[in-house]
Amino acid sequence: AAPPPDLVELGKTTFQKHCSQCHGDKGDGQGYAAVHLLPGPRDFTSGKFKLRTTPSGQLPTDADLRRVIRQGMPYTSMPAWPQLTDDEVDGLVAYVKTFSADFTDPSLAPTPIELPVAPPWSEESAAKGKEVYASLGCARCHGETGHDEGPSAPTLKDDKGRPIRPADLTQRWTFRGGPRREDIFRTFSTGLNGTPMPSYIDSLDVA
Repeated sequence: AAPPPDLVELGKTTFQKHCSQCHGDKGDGQGYAAVHLLPGPRDFTSGKFKLRTTPSGQLPTDADLRRVIRQGMPYTSMPAWPQLTDDEVDGLVAYVKTFSADFTDPSLAPTPIELPVAPPWSEESAAKGKEVYASLGCARCHGETGHDEGPSAPTLKDDKGRPIRPADLTQRWTFRGGPRREDIFRTFSTGLNGTPMPSYIDSLDVA
């Protein structure tokens, strides 16, 4: 169902006040501050969103959009917005969705994947993780020691052809989607749309 017009209007007002400087009046990521930012602001017109609970290539849920607005994206210019009211956040979600026609297509309605609770750390699970890290070739981008120094790292680009660096896995506070085990599992499962980071949900067992 379409959101109430007054909610969309509230979102537009809030967007113009807090978001358009980076994301642009048209939501295309071309705000006047965008040239100074790396990575660049999200282009909402593309329908591609990095942080989601949905499969690779799918749109985010409203809850996904709310979470990014509330929590921001560490190590980028996207700040957290805890000071906004719930109505303002809901308005932003509704307004951001107007930038891409994909959100109005019922056949593209997002379906979240199941995200299990992460098991506690153990020597055995860490050893298994090391094996999986090697077998998937994660070191090609993230490096053998996780310091983003893999041989492919300097060549990586996003879907707009802009240089992009893999996450430095030794600095968990910089993880865009969050540093918890559940957050990391979500990133492995969904991938980061618009970047070289793929989804592994179809190629890895949960255990």
